[in-house]
Amino acid sequence: MTAAAPPRSLWSPLGIATFRWLWLATLVSNIGGWMHDAGAGWLITELTDSAVLVALMQTATSLPAFFILLPSGALSDIFDRRRYLMLANIGRAMVALTLAVLTLTGLIEAWSLLGLTLLLGIGMAMVMPTWQSIIPETVPRTELQNAIGLNTLGMNMSRVIGALIAGEILRRTGSGVVFACNAVSFVFILVVLWRWKRVPEPTRLPPERFLPAVTTGLRYAWHSPALRATIYRSVGFYFFSSVMWALLPLIARDLLQGDSTTFSNLYAAISAGAIVSGFMQPKLRKKLDTDQLLTAAAGVFGVGIALTALVPLPGLALLALSLCGAAWITVMTCSQMSAQMALPHWVRSRGIAIFQMFFMGSLAIGPVVWGSMTELTSLPTALLTAAAGVVLATLFTRRWPVSGNDRLDHTPAQHWAKPALQIAVEPEQGPVMVQVRYRVQPAHTERFLQDIRLLGKARQRDGASFWAVFADGQQPGEYLETYVVATWLDHLRQHERISRHDAAVQERLRQVLQEGTLPEIHHYISPG
Repeated sequence: MTAAAPPRSLWSPLGIATFRWLWLATLVSNIGGWMHDAGAGWLITELTDSAVLVALMQTATSLPAFFILLPSGALSDIFDRRRYLMLANIGRAMVALTLAVLTLTGLIEAWSLLGLTLLLGIGMAMVMPTWQSIIPETVPRTELQNAIGLNTLGMNMSRVIGALIAGEILRRTGSGVVFACNAVSFVFILVVLWRWKRVPEPTRLPPERFLPAVTTGLRYAWHSPALRATIYRSVGFYFFSSVMWALLPLIARDLLQGDSTTFSNLYAAISAGAIVSGFMQPKLRKKLDTDQLLTAAAGVFGVGIALTALVPLPGLALLALSLCGAAWITVMTCSQMSAQMALPHWVRSRGIAIFQMFFMGSLAIGPVVWGSMTELTSLPTALLTAAAGVVLATLFTRRWPVSGNDRLDHTPAQHWAKPALQIAVEPEQGPVMVQVRYRVQPAHTERFLQDIRLLGKARQRDGASFWAVFADGQQPGEYLETYVVATWLDHLRQHERISRHDAAVQERLRQVLQEGTLPEIHHYISPG
């Protein structure tokens, strides 16, 4: 990992060349992406009067992620992330070019626009977990928080720039030129990826196979309280807050009686609020912990959406939606940081993918709900319902705190020696059962049971499909830990994966054993 001085400000990660060029490349690409969203969002209102079809534009962008993020995260963890990003971005550029040609030639229709937007959503889902997972590869841990803040800040800077450029192009020409600019924006990112000399994390073992890698990612997420808490807190916010993006074209056209310029101005106001919030993040994090920031952001978002619905004045809407943008980016920064801190390197893309799967799923399902509610009731009713929902959901999910994730140390402990076997075992031979016998001091039984359950979670996160602990019925104070992994190679991966945090749990277990005893470990391998 690249060395750097301790973080000085939000901008300090830009002093690292690799991060700087990747950040600039994503900034340019995101400008093109937000131009596409603005152009497509307005074009769909010209092609149809259906509120459901308008809202489905957000669904077409977000829904593929729910199904594709985890497989793409597994591929990213298995293969070279640089090459993977290059191939995925080439595919996205080709789809963007096709959309530009169809629009410029007048052949585009509502359903073909939805279809090509769906393909772009698939491409975005292919790269999302990989972009997030390479951040810790380019900056040291001390710079990670600022690097994530810069990424979210850059995303919203690009949204403002993209919205303003798209608004001017829409006023002068039309959506076709907007889509063409998006296609061109991929060139810079491909050049930067081509020049990046990535150094993969060292490992002595072969890469995982695809399907087991997907299963392992799901198992890790299920047995990781830190990642699950991050997902719960995020879903509680994003399902209801998706109303802003889903119904923004209708807010501009119907609520404010505006045109494409009104729409692009609202789009830019959201991003302007997000940028201001991005600059304030370091100061806010000194005063409030992550859970407090999430709760405050939900309250601000609810007030902003409610004001937009109740007082439909253009000036007030710009102010209210800028507050919503500030709240949105605060939650996004906090949740991304929390997810990053909950994950070790070996499963980072898969873990990020699972987190983003629920994030994008909320953005996919929410618009269908809000579009349908708008058609059945009214636009203000849908906005007010979402405003109340986002506050209540965030208060409910406070029972899953995430502020402690930054104290987890996922650095590989590398304190386990490779087991010395007396029989020949093939790497793919299995299943493998590992049994560990402990002789515990009676006075420390409760402490032992608490820590052994924590260790059991670590075993399952690192690959065990079964884990249990048993008390010996004939020898009081003796306990037998048993866990099963699919193959001998999977057990060797556990030796590479165990973190310093989990190694500390093992050390606490040794401290409560009877004097002069150590854990007795036995490996049992299916003969095949």
